[in-house]
Amino acid sequence: MAEQIALINVRPVWARVPLALVALVALVASWHAARWGIGDTMAEYAPVTYATDPTAAFETAEAAARLAPDDPLAHLTLARLYRVDFDPEELPRALAEYERASALAPNDYLVWMEMGRARAASGDVEGGVAALRRAVALAPYYAEPRWHLGNALLRAGRDDEAFAELRRAADADPERYRPQTFNLAWQVYNQNMPRVIKAVGNTPAARAQLVGVLVGRNRLDDALAVWSSLSAQERREQAEAGAGLARTLYDHGQYHRALQVFGEAGGQGVAPEAVSNGGFELDIGQPGSQLFQWQVTAAPSAQVALDTRAAHGGRRSLRLLFNAAGQVDFRNVWQMVAVQPSTRYRLTYFVRTDDLRSAATLTVVIGDAASETPALGQSAPVPTGTNDWQQAAVEFMTAAKTEAVIVRLVRAGCPEESCPIFGKIWYDDFDLQRSGGRAAAAR
Repeated sequence: MAEQIALINVRPVWARVPLALVALVALVASWHAARWGIGDTMAEYAPVTYATDPTAAFETAEAAARLAPDDPLAHLTLARLYRVDFDPEELPRALAEYERASALAPNDYLVWMEMGRARAASGDVEGGVAALRRAVALAPYYAEPRWHLGNALLRAGRDDEAFAELRRAADADPERYRPQTFNLAWQVYNQNMPRVIKAVGNTPAARAQLVGVLVGRNRLDDALAVWSSLSAQERREQAEAGAGLARTLYDHGQYHRALQVFGEAGGQGVAPEAVSNGGFELDIGQPGSQLFQWQVTAAPSAQVALDTRAAHGGRRSLRLLFNAAGQVDFRNVWQMVAVQPSTRYRLTYFVRTDDLRSAATLTVVIGDAASETPALGQSAPVPTGTNDWQQAAVEFMTAAKTEAVIVRLVRAGCPEESCPIFGKIWYDDFDLQRSGGRAAAAR
C-alpha cells in the first residue's frame, strides 16, 4: 500500500486570535499609511495644476485633506490655495486650514510664518505678529521669517522693533533683503539720512551697500557722505561699492571726486595730472572697463596693438598699422586725465614711423572733457616716411572749470577727397607736466 501522510491541526482556535489581531492592525496601519501617502502626493501636485485649472487644483487639495486629515501638508496646501485665490471670503477658510496645519506641525516655522502673514492680511496684526514671532523662534537664523515679522511690525506702527528685525533679515541675506530694507527706511523716515543709516545698520557692509542704493537713486552727495563715513581700511574692503561710486561720478563728469574714490577703494595706476600707463608697460583693458586709462576701440583698415619688439623706454610701445586705400577717420585711442583748472600743461611723448605714406597723418589732440571742441591744444602731425624715435610735444591751458582733459590720437584733416594712409606708427612714454614744474607722477 502507498504511504499516506495525515496532517492533524492541534493548535486550538483561541491561539490564533492574537495572530488575527496583529494582521488586522497591520492592515489598518497599511491602509492609513497608503491614504497618507496618496494624500501627501495629491497635496504636492495640486498647486502645479492651479495655473491651468484652478477648480481641479482646489478639488485635488480638498481630496488630499479628506484622505489624510492628519497630514499638515494637505491643510497647508489648501490654505495656500485659498490665499492665492485673492477672494476675501476665502481668507477665513485659509486661516482655519493654517490653524489645523499648525496644530499638526507645531514646530514647523513655515506653517507659522504663512499663518502670521495671513492673520496680518486679515486685519489681525497682533495675531500675525505673534505667529511670526513663533516662526522666528523656530528658525532664528533664517532671513525670511524675520523679514515678514518686520513688515508686520511696521504695519502695527512699531518702527523701531520693525527695523531691528529687518536689519537681522538683511544681515542674513543681504543681496535679497538689504536693498528692500533701504527702500522701506527711505519711505518711513522721509529720506532722513541719519535715521535711514541707523535703521538699516551701521556695519561697513550695510553702509557700502547703501552707497550702491544711493548711487542708483542718483543721490551722489549722500552716497559720498556715506562712503566717507567708512574708515580707510573699510573702504579698501568694500572696494566693489567704491568702484561703482567712482564709475558713476566719472560718468557724471565729477572727475576729481571719481579719482579720489577710485584710489580710496584700492585702485592703482592712476594719479591726478598724469597720463596713466604712459609707457604702455601694462595691458590695455576692454573699452570702458577702466577709469582714467587708455581706451582703444576697433577701427576700419587700422590695427592697434602693444609691441614688445620696439620701445623707446621700457619693454613695450603702442603700434598702429594702417592699410587704408580710402578715407579713414581715426579717433580710436584716447585717455581721460584729471587736471586742475586754469593751469598750463605740457604733454610730451615719443613717436616713430616705418614707411608711413599719407597726405594726412596723426596728431595728438587735447580736449576739455566737458567738450572736446574747440581743442585746447594739438601737436604737429606725425612725419611721413621712416623715422627713428623722436620727441613731440603739445602745450595747452585748461579753462576755469576744467576738471579733466582727453588725450586723443586723431587723424588730421585730409586736403584730398580720397585720402589713403599706409604704414606704421609707434607711440611711447607719454608724460604730462605743468609748464611751471613737474606734475604728480603716475603710480
